[in-house]
Amino acid sequence: MNTGNAFYAGLLEALTSVMGSAKGYLRDHGPMVAMLASQIGRELGLSKAECSEIFFAAVLSDMGMVGLAEDAWENPAPTLTADVRERVEMHPRRSEERVRGIPHLEDLAPLLRHHHEWWDGSGYPDGLRGEDIPVGARILRLADTVAALGQKRPHRGPLEPDAVQEIVQSSLGKEFGPEIAACYLSLHRAGAIPRFDPEAYRHTVLRAAESLLPEEVSPLSTSQLLTIVANLIDAKDPYTAGHSRRVSVLAVAVAEQLDLDPATRAALWAGGYLHDLGKLAVPLRVLAKSGRLSETEFGYIKAHPSDGAEILESIPTLQHLTAGVRYHHERWDGGGYPEGLSGERIPLVAQIMSVCDAYDAMTSKRAYRDSCRPEDALAEVERETGTQFGPVAAEAFLKVPESIFQNLQAERPEAASEVPERVQTLRNIDPSFLTPQAVAGR
Repeated sequence: MNTGNAFYAGLLEALTSVMGSAKGYLRDHGPMVAMLASQIGRELGLSKAECSEIFFAAVLSDMGMVGLAEDAWENPAPTLTADVRERVEMHPRRSEERVRGIPHLEDLAPLLRHHHEWWDGSGYPDGLRGEDIPVGARILRLADTVAALGQKRPHRGPLEPDAVQEIVQSSLGKEFGPEIAACYLSLHRAGAIPRFDPEAYRHTVLRAAESLLPEEVSPLSTSQLLTIVANLIDAKDPYTAGHSRRVSVLAVAVAEQLDLDPATRAALWAGGYLHDLGKLAVPLRVLAKSGRLSETEFGYIKAHPSDGAEILESIPTLQHLTAGVRYHHERWDGGGYPEGLSGERIPLVAQIMSVCDAYDAMTSKRAYRDSCRPEDALAEVERETGTQFGPVAAEAFLKVPESIFQNLQAERPEAASEVPERVQTLRNIDPSFLTPQAVAGR
């Protein structure tokens, strides 16, 4: 497996794409903030490395919202309730904590923590004011607001550039530092701020990664970043804590039973961590719905393998992971999704991920049911061999050493005790709808 700079840079690009897909109607917000913030940084004479840090901080600044306050994105309203506001104001600290775990991006932590501080001291989380706010965070504050004002919101349409300029001018010395605001206003008056261009953004991601990454990136750093991405995916639903890692471990164990080549094992290892990448595009109201999903809602669920695969397919160093991610919900009998493939038309890596994913789903606790015992889940895999699961993959799965299952079971968090009551209520899904097979498919 390529564990060097190129693969790591690809994972960073995937992480930025994940943050876009996680934001629903704000899909391009982070990238727009990143492009404007890095432009302001260059105008102010910041170094290439500093501008690259600001760029990635802009994209990742809302990592802390995932699993905390998605309803602010997905069920938007003109004003936030007190409960939602309280949770939103927690996200800078959570974003800071998460970025500290990403090798080579640790220096972004202060920018993420302070990107909602105001020049006059009325921001959050620490109430910093003036020059006490890091300059990168001051730039992010302005770029974040400008991008938001120029985008459609539930209670208004997008504001015209001149209207945005007036708001920035009136907020100078309040929300925005004078130097940062003056720089933006100068760029605006000169007509020097280009429209957002996705292709230019993608090139900037790669250049920023080159600026921040060493020439050689260790396998340990790659593993840590995979864990960060997987934790972000799993955070969408607290009951799936650790799911992506467990699927990865089981998939590699199956590959060992089949004596697959090292490249395939490596693809299963990374693909297991990333197989649910597309779930960040599924609205929380769908994942958390009490009761039966409508056809439209189940369409969101069925789209997540394709959504994840499309992200990977767009990144050259991750394209080899696409097949396992796209087809891990196909069934041997042709009754799966997204394409209804059957039999040997389903790539072997996807057949392996399918059985590993289903087993972990069945043995994981949910708000609406207790987990299956491991022996019952294994019996279900045996019964469904040749129907839901490919025979080669399923038979190899059943030969995985018992010690691997025991170790994974011992590591499994007791998620229910950690989930806030509001989330347990949201996730009280009708048990009659979710049979073990249906749970595995969701």
